[in-house]
Amino acid sequence: MTITESKRTEPVVDWHQPPAFLLRVGGLPFDAAVSLRSPRACAWAEEILDAERDLRLRAERISDTLGHAVARHRENQALRRDLVNIRRDVFNLRVPDATARDRVAATLDPPTRQEIDAWCAARNRYAALQEAGAALAGAEVAEGREVLRALAVDPTLRAGILLSSPSLDRYLPTYLNATPGPLGKRARRIERSLLEYLYRASAKTSPFSTLTTVTLGRIEPGAGQALRLDLGGGNQRSKVRLNIGILSQLSTLLLADQAMSADLPVLATAGWEVSGERIRYLRRRALAGRNDDEDAPMAMDTVRESLFYLPSGQLLAEVLDLVGDGPPRRLGEVADRVATGPERPRDEVERFLRHLIRVGLLVVPNLQIDIHDPDPFASYRAGMAALDRPWASELAERLDGVAATIRSYPSRGLAGRRAALDEIRDGLQDAQQRIAPAPPQVPRTLVYEDATLDRGQAVADRDVWRDRLQPDLEDLAQVFPLFNMMLPRRLVTKGFFRARYGTGARHDDFLTFAHEFQRDFFDSYSKGLMRWRGPAGSDRLRRQRNPLRMPEIDALDDAKRYLAEGVSDLHAALPPGAEELELPAGLLREAGARTPATPSLLEPWSFFLQLADRGPGEVPLAVLNRVYSGLTLLFSRFTHLFTDGSLDSTLRRTLLELQPKGAVFAELQGGYAASNLNLHSAVLPYELVCPGDRSRRDPEAQIPMEDLFLVDDREQDRLVLRSKRLGVEVIPVYLGFLMPMALPEVQQVLLNLSYTGMAMLDLWIGTQVPVPDRTIAGYPRIRYGNVVVQRRMWKMHPSYLPLREPRQPDHEWFLAWRRWQRDNGVPSRVFVNPYGGMPTSDAADADVDAGQPATRRRFGDYKPLYTDFESHFSLSLLDSVIRQADQRLIMTEMLPDENQLVARDGAARYVSELTMELAGVRRNR
Repeated sequence: MTITESKRTEPVVDWHQPPAFLLRVGGLPFDAAVSLRSPRACAWAEEILDAERDLRLRAERISDTLGHAVARHRENQALRRDLVNIRRDVFNLRVPDATARDRVAATLDPPTRQEIDAWCAARNRYAALQEAGAALAGAEVAEGREVLRALAVDPTLRAGILLSSPSLDRYLPTYLNATPGPLGKRARRIERSLLEYLYRASAKTSPFSTLTTVTLGRIEPGAGQALRLDLGGGNQRSKVRLNIGILSQLSTLLLADQAMSADLPVLATAGWEVSGERIRYLRRRALAGRNDDEDAPMAMDTVRESLFYLPSGQLLAEVLDLVGDGPPRRLGEVADRVATGPERPRDEVERFLRHLIRVGLLVVPNLQIDIHDPDPFASYRAGMAALDRPWASELAERLDGVAATIRSYPSRGLAGRRAALDEIRDGLQDAQQRIAPAPPQVPRTLVYEDATLDRGQAVADRDVWRDRLQPDLEDLAQVFPLFNMMLPRRLVTKGFFRARYGTGARHDDFLTFAHEFQRDFFDSYSKGLMRWRGPAGSDRLRRQRNPLRMPEIDALDDAKRYLAEGVSDLHAALPPGAEELELPAGLLREAGARTPATPSLLEPWSFFLQLADRGPGEVPLAVLNRVYSGLTLLFSRFTHLFTDGSLDSTLRRTLLELQPKGAVFAELQGGYAASNLNLHSAVLPYELVCPGDRSRRDPEAQIPMEDLFLVDDREQDRLVLRSKRLGVEVIPVYLGFLMPMALPEVQQVLLNLSYTGMAMLDLWIGTQVPVPDRTIAGYPRIRYGNVVVQRRMWKMHPSYLPLREPRQPDHEWFLAWRRWQRDNGVPSRVFVNPYGGMPTSDAADADVDAGQPATRRRFGDYKPLYTDFESHFSLSLLDSVIRQADQRLIMTEMLPDENQLVARDGAARYVSELTMELAGVRRNR
C-alpha cells in the first residue's frame, strides 16, 4: 500500500496528563501460580515429543529405503508383503514384527538393517518412557494438590473468596481436609473454583476485595525511571461498604406497607409541568432483574426513562399544590388534606397517592440515595430516624448495629469476617421482618470491599513518560475515533436534530427532544448496531448502518477500511512465522486524517496498560489492555479509599484545567442510585439533575433538565447543549462505572452530547488475514514504538483443541496438550476468551464477576482465563471451561511474561496494571 498524505488541515492537539495514576497489583504473588506447575511432567512430555520427532524423521528415511526395496523385488510377493508391512509399521511408529524383519534381513544392506534395528530400539525406549508417564504424572498431581491446599489457606485469598463466593468458602474445608487419593465429582468442582480464584489473584488484576489492590500513584519529575514501586511488604488496608441495593429493597418494603408509608414524606418529582389538560414529567421506573444463580451478587434492576403524561384533575391539582414545589409532606398528611368529603374516602385517596409513587410522579426524599454521599448507609439511617416515628427509630437502631459490624469488618480475621457476615445478614433480615412479615430476601453479596497497599508507593517519572511513552500514545490516538463505539451515536444525534428541526436550529425543550429521539430513532438504531456487528467470530468489516445518510458515518467506514488494508499489506510483507508487526507513523497519520472532521473540543482518553521490563537502562514496553473514556472516570470508584482529600483535590484541579472556555462540565448521575458502581466523590462544580435524582448541592450548582436547550452550531458543525440560566455550553460527564449503553434513555442522550469514549481496538478486523474455520490461525503482535497495541494471538474453533476423552489417563491427556501447544507454536502462558463478545467495563470486575466462577458461568460471559500449559491444574480448568464454548476462541500471549513483571516485593513478583489518562485539547491552526 502506498500511503498518500491527506490535504485536510488538521487542528493542533495539546496533550495534558494528570499528575496521578492508579496502580493495580494482584493480591497474590505470581509465584503462587508458578508453584502449581508440573515440571517433571513437562520434562517427560518434552522427552516424549522429542523422541517422537526423532522417530518420525528416521522413519521417513527408512520408509524411502524400503520403498526402493519393494520396487526391486516385484516378483517375490511374500517378500514384498513383508517389506510393505515393515514400512507401514515404521511409518505409523509401531515396532515391526521380529520374524518379518528376520525374513527380509538378507535382502537389505547392512546400513539399512542397522538403521531399522536402531529405530526399533529407540521405539522400545519410547514405549518405556510412555509407560513411566502414568506414575510420574500421578505423583506430581498429588504433590501439586498439597501445594494448592497450602495456598488455599492464605488469608488474602480466603478473604476474597469469602465475599466473592460464599458457597466456595462453605465447601472448601471438605476439600482441604480430604484424605489423599482420587477426587470425587464435588471435590473436582471445588478444586476448579479454587484454581480460578487463585489464578485470578496471582495472574490478573481484577479489583474485588483483597484479590487485587488499588494504589494511588504520582507522576512527578526526577523519579529516574518509568515506574518506581515500593509495595511496602504487600500489607493491605481496605474499606467496606454495604451493598446499597439492599437499601432499595428496604425502601420497596416500606412503600408497600400501608401504615409505614403513611409516615413517609413525599414530594413531586423534579421537572413536572402542566401541559394542556395533562401533567407531563419524566418517569423513571425500575424493571426487576432476574437472577437464578445462587452465587450471583444480586439481581440488578433495569432502569428505564420516558416522558409520561397523566390526565389532570382537581384531586391531582390539589396534591401538586401541596407537594409540587414546597417542602415534603408526609403521605398521610397529604391524604388528610385532600380527603375532604364523602366523595373522597381517605382509603381511596391513599391508594391514589400510592399510585402516584408507583408511576414516579411522587418521590420519597428520605429513601433516595445521593451517589456522592461519602456514607449513603449512614444518611439512609439518619433519614429513618428523622421521621420521628417509633417504628422508624427502631429500624434505624437495628441498621445502626449492622453499620457497626461493617465498620469492624476490615480489622477482623477470616473467622471474624465470616461471623460478621452472619451478623449483617441477621440484622438485615430482622430489619426486613420489622417492615413485612413475609420471609426476608437478602442478596448473597452483603458488602463490597476495596483494598489498597497500606504502605505502598508508586511514582512515575514525568519526563520519561513525556519523552518516551506519551508520544507513541498520542500518535495512536489519531485512530482511536475509528474504534470509538460512542462516536457514531454522537454523530447520529446531530444528524437527527438537523433532520427534525433544520440546520442551525435551536430547540428549547431538551426532554422533548430526548423523548422523540429515543422513540423515533435511537432505540431502533442502537438495537440495530448490536445486530450489525455480524455473527460471532466474524472478522468482516461491515459498513455501519447509516439511515440518516450522513457522510461522516461513511467516512468512518472508509478510514477504517484504509487502516485495515494497510495492516493487511504490512502482514503480507512479514517473513513466515514473524512474531511482531510494527506500525509505521505514516499509516496512523493518514488513517487519522481520513477520519471525519468531528469538531471535538476534547479527546479525553484513559489507558489500562501493563509495563514489560526490557532490562536495565531500557524504557519498558507499554502493553495496552484497554482504551476508555478519560476526565478522571477511572479514578472515581476508588476515591473512597483515599480519605485525606488529596485525590479529590487533584481530580477537581485536573477537570478545571481541561474545561473548555465558555463551557462547564456537569456530572450526570446515571440513573442507577442502587448500585455501588455509581458511588464516588463529587469532583465537578455542576450536576445535571434528572427527575428522580437526589442532589445535595446548592441550587446554583444544579442544572435541571428544564434549564437545558440545544443549538446546532453551524460554524463548528456540532450539536451543543446549553444552559439558559448560566448562558454557557454544558458538557455532560459520567463518572460512574456502569456501561454507557446500559444507562437509562435520557442519560444516554446526554452522553451522546458528551466526550465519553470507548475505543475497542482490533486492528485485525477487516484485514485480509485468513480467519480459521475449524482449525487455527496465528496473528503477530502489533507494536508502535514503545507501545504494544495488540498482543500475539491465535484464533481457533473449540473442536480443534485436545479436550479430555472419556477415561483418558491424565498423562496421555497432558501429553496431548503439550503436543498441541508445540505443534501450533503457542507460548506456555496465554489468556483464553471467546471471540466476538461485547466489551466489559469494570462493572464486570466489581459486580458481575464477583461471585460467579467460570465453571458456573456461560463461557461467553467470562473474562479472559489465565492458562499455563506447564500446569496440569491450569489445563484442567481450561478443559472444563472451554467445553461450554460454542464459538471461536482466542488465545492471547501473556505479556508481560513472568520475567518481565515490574512489580516486585523482595523475591516475590506480582502482576500489575496501570490506569493513566491523557487528554487532548484541540485548537485550530
